[in-house]
Amino acid sequence: MDAVIDIGTNSIRLLIAEREPTERGCFYRPVISRLKIARLGQNVNASGLLDPEAMARACRVLEEYREELGGYPVERLVVAATSAVRDGANREEFLAKVKNLTGWDVWVLSGEEEAAASFVGAVRTLSSLGFALSPEVVVLDIGGGSTELTCGTASGRITGGGSVQAGAVRMTELCVTSHPVSTGELHQMQRLISSRVAELISKLPEPTSGWTLIGVGGTITTLAALELKLTAYDWAKVTGVGLTKERAAYWLDRLARMTLAERAALPGMTDGREEIIVAGAAICHTVMELMDADHLVVSDADLMQGLLYSTD
Repeated sequence: MDAVIDIGTNSIRLLIAEREPTERGCFYRPVISRLKIARLGQNVNASGLLDPEAMARACRVLEEYREELGGYPVERLVVAATSAVRDGANREEFLAKVKNLTGWDVWVLSGEEEAAASFVGAVRTLSSLGFALSPEVVVLDIGGGSTELTCGTASGRITGGGSVQAGAVRMTELCVTSHPVSTGELHQMQRLISSRVAELISKLPEPTSGWTLIGVGGTITTLAALELKLTAYDWAKVTGVGLTKERAAYWLDRLARMTLAERAALPGMTDGREEIIVAGAAICHTVMELMDADHLVVSDADLMQGLLYSTD
């Protein structure tokens, strides 16, 4: 068995997986999948520092994962961190805390490394499972602190892309003061998102014959789970779901009009995501608008599987 821990801006995830061959290659089938909200990136956008309480929350989650890992025959463990740790000026303090507590060395991914891992994880898994992709693909990865767009081929070769500071936690902290979200705040957030992602989109190479847009990350898998009204999350049901631009707009409008309690009660809503899902949906819809994409293909496989592929 192999395992990955992803220390994100909003959540910390654990994946324990088995490498499984298929007719089209191989993929990492989840055995155990955990997600706990730690909000490590709380206020990092404003202060430039990882908050002591947020670091303590993250360390408690990591200690729980360390104990759980002890019950499985894991031969390889990759521990990686993304936007919040990357941006925190005091990140060495956090990395030292993790090392002292667990013995783990954390790989702090650059924006480019994060984007590449998400691309590889999504494209190789969808291809291995037999989903039809066009020869050219773009992977949209909406995180808590940043959003990545990576383009390449269905065979896994990356040809362009980048990362911008427009994640679901960051946009919520910058633009949202109440729930439901007011029309004024929603429009302000959409304008800010558009200004941050438009330049990145303009730099993507033109496809020769159209591309498949793939969406990964907690925002997009949650939108798929909402579409399916899942009472229990199932990676196999979510993977391959088509989310249209119209449905993304529908969920953005509906979720923005709801209270936190109303969002939390929806079948498919991930625990703890109700506060930031409007910003995430706004990023998703804005990217689809700017790319003139009618729909995207949802993939549960993302950065975590990509890290396993890249270190295989």
